Amino acid sequence: MPHDYDLSERREMALWCFPIICDLIGESYGRVIGARHTSLQMVAFSHSQLWQAMLLDDHAAASKAREEVRWNLEMLGLHHAFADEVNDLVLDELMDVVTQRFNRSPLKAAFCGHILLHIAKNLTYTPEALNVA
Repeated sequence: MPHDYDLSERREMALWCFPIICDLIGESYGRVIGARHTSLQMVAFSHSQLWQAMLLDDHAAASKAREEVRWNLEMLGLHHAFADEVNDLVLDELMDVVTQRFNRSPLKAAFCGHILLHIAKNLTYTPEALNVA
C-alpha cells in the first residue's frame, strides 16, 4: 500500500474518530472526577490528543501526549491504570464503529482495523491493569 494512501486514510479516520474519542474520554473522566470539575475539558482533550497522534502514527506527538496524560493523572490523583481502562474503552468502541460503518467495504474495514490493531499492540499497560485482566 503506498505511503500517501496510508497517510490520507489515517487522516480521514482520525477526522471521523475524533468526536467519538472526545465523547468517550470526556464521559470516562467525568464519571471519575465529576462532570463539573474545572480541569475536565483540558484533561479529556489531552487524552484525546494522544489518540489523535496514535491514529496518525505520529510518534513524537504521541510521546508528548502520553507524558501529558501521565502528568494529568498524577495531578488528579488517579492511578495510571485509569488511562489503560479508558484506552480499552476507546479501542473497543472504535472497533465496533469500524465494523458497523464499513460492513460493505471490507477493504476499508480491514485498513481501519489494522490501524487499531497497531495502536492496540503499542499501548502501554501498567502492571495493575495486567493483573486485573
